[in-house]
Amino acid sequence: MASSPCLRLRSGFLAYPGGAAGDGAWITAAHEQPFEAAAWNARFDAATPVEMIWDFHTELLHFYLDDAYSDRDMLFHDNTAPVAAYLPLLNAGWTHTVSNQGSQNFRSRDGMAHLEHRYAATDRDKPVWKVSAGTPMEPLWRASFTSRTPVTYVAAFTASLVTEEPLTRAVSEVPFHTRHFARVASAPDRRPSSTPALPPAPPHNTATRTR
Repeated sequence: MASSPCLRLRSGFLAYPGGAAGDGAWITAAHEQPFEAAAWNARFDAATPVEMIWDFHTELLHFYLDDAYSDRDMLFHDNTAPVAAYLPLLNAGWTHTVSNQGSQNFRSRDGMAHLEHRYAATDRDKPVWKVSAGTPMEPLWRASFTSRTPVTYVAAFTASLVTEEPLTRAVSEVPFHTRHFARVASAPDRRPSSTPALPPAPPHNTATRTR
């Protein structure tokens, strides 16, 4: 687990008892006061592509450091409208439906990824943003964000989800039943810029992306 110097941000990997090696979830929590309950948290299954978790944390770190020189406190107070998280998906051709139960649903054109936003939910500790990838009946991974998660960070994740940037994967790292969706491309250069605020590029791992 890693904690910010002020102890208001904590992020780490929680292994599932009795699960297989590497089975668990990455959890990031933000606390308005260091020893109080978390104001919001983001949760990513272990199989979530590491590049997407990296993009989420990069955005979070950017605003955390920026807050040191401003009074905006972007860890908790964000005026960004939910549409900012929807737009990357809509621009990528995802379908959009609205239910009469207070939620909006977005699905990729190939049916392999889904976002649900429960915008009418009142329980601030429950996930209101839910993302999954894989077949609808058997997702490869899931991610979720509770209601007070700033939309800016959810949008960083959805933008990463639909980016056209290629990922480095060995054939054995791509689930067999999704390999026919894969396209061969040049390997990307994910090295961070010279800005010292950015974390190092993520290592290659066995996390898979369904596109």
